Amino acid sequence: VSILCSEQVFALRNTRPTVIYFMILSTCRSAVNPVRTASGVKSTHVTPVVCASARRARDCLPGRLPFRDLRLCAKRSREPVRLTRTVAMATGSSVQVLPDSKSAAAALAALTAAAAKTAIEERGNFTLAVAGGSLIKLLDGLKGESNVQWEKWHIFWVDERCLPHSDPESNFGGAYNALFKDVPIPASQMYAIDESLCQSNEGASGPCAQAYNATLQGLALEVLPVTGGLPVFDLLLLGFGPDGHICSLFPHHPLLEVESPWILPINDSPKPPAERITFSLPVVNNAKQACFVAVGEGKAEMAAVILEEAPADGSVPAALVKGNVTWVMDAAAASKLKNSAK
Repeated sequence: VSILCSEQVFALRNTRPTVIYFMILSTCRSAVNPVRTASGVKSTHVTPVVCASARRARDCLPGRLPFRDLRLCAKRSREPVRLTRTVAMATGSSVQVLPDSKSAAAALAALTAAAAKTAIEERGNFTLAVAGGSLIKLLDGLKGESNVQWEKWHIFWVDERCLPHSDPESNFGGAYNALFKDVPIPASQMYAIDESLCQSNEGASGPCAQAYNATLQGLALEVLPVTGGLPVFDLLLLGFGPDGHICSLFPHHPLLEVESPWILPINDSPKPPAERITFSLPVVNNAKQACFVAVGEGKAEMAAVILEEAPADGSVPAALVKGNVTWVMDAAAASKLKNSAK
């Protein structure tokens, strides 16, 4: 059990060292309770609960902790620190449950910043591939961080609709307006679809996929490493649809079985527009780290299916994501997890 994960350290950056010291002491004395998942696999969960009434560091001493709950307290200038609870699932995913969407956004920003720092220290570049929708807005807290080396970030999209960047449905356009126009990432390091190939959606997926695949394969290895013939992205930020689709890989679609090239065209998407491009499933599973983000009650039912039932028949593509997988969720999105501590 990790004592303080990266997003917790990020949240505690303004907390006095003596308070953090007592928090660590408390964690070491905490009870870790075995639980059993739906598939019968044993795992553990830890439930750090903020004690809002605490006013002094001594209130966090181990001797004052109830046996059933681990209560970590810290004195902050305005509000108590909100920590995660971590649930180890049968799928092997680590699930971090935050109290609300604001704290989930802070955790996601911290996770992304930590991944960037590690990658830049290792090879001087950070590759981030993101999904569309509102996910990118959760990184808004990074805008004001002075220690983020934006000039070394390289941004990709795990899927894209074959539309001009100015179209309201463009994943690139949405992410650029929500975040990337406000941070100093060089334009040459934001790898958008070639919009000259998709002035019309019909017939665009083939040429767009081929061009995007060529762009990725043409990058230097210090930017985008390759192992086993597949690219290794430092971090994928993934969402999932109500049907469990990821990227533009939909339930029972033949593309789930396609292993090459890296970027695939889809011309029969069940969601409009019909023509898109998408990472292949092997590319997704070859990433150094993948992070699913789920916020809001509307994500709860499918999140439980993905994490606790984990169907492997292609009916829920998100359940096919393997490797180093982390989930960042708010309490509403985690509300239907049987293995989630209440």
